[in-house]
Amino acid sequence: MQIRFLARCACAVLSLSVLPVQAGVLTDPANGATCTDGQDVVITRSDFSLVLDGVCGVVTVRGSNGSLNVDEAKGFRIIGSGVTVLNQKTGTLTVEGSGNTLNMTEVGETVVGGNDNMFLGTEFKRVHFRGKGNTVNTDNTPELVDEGSGNRVM
Repeated sequence: MQIRFLARCACAVLSLSVLPVQAGVLTDPANGATCTDGQDVVITRSDFSLVLDGVCGVVTVRGSNGSLNVDEAKGFRIIGSGVTVLNQKTGTLTVEGSGNTLNMTEVGETVVGGNDNMFLGTEFKRVHFRGKGNTVNTDNTPELVDEGSGNRVM
């Protein structure tokens, strides 16, 4: 019986150690929230206006018609439409929605599956278009893959 009891305790401790990883996602934060330790952020609501301080992990926006100002993020995934993002530096930027405006300073890899998005920035290292009518206005000449139509880099 003691062996079974010890096995149950080990399982309980194991499951408790997994919980904090899931709890680390910041979902629908209030304006003025702070990311801690590379915390991921998920925005599900529409008509939002948020400022996120600190260093965020991946910021996922599922809502539409909002604005987001982020100090720093590992990556962005924009699924919604009509979203405006201001950011200094990010590793990856994935845009699946349409009609978004992304004002980024420095982006590692950009993948655009949506249509009619506008990207402004100082440096885009790589841009991969899959959608239509997207524009990247940048100071450099990024590596480019265009599988869509009507896209341009200026």
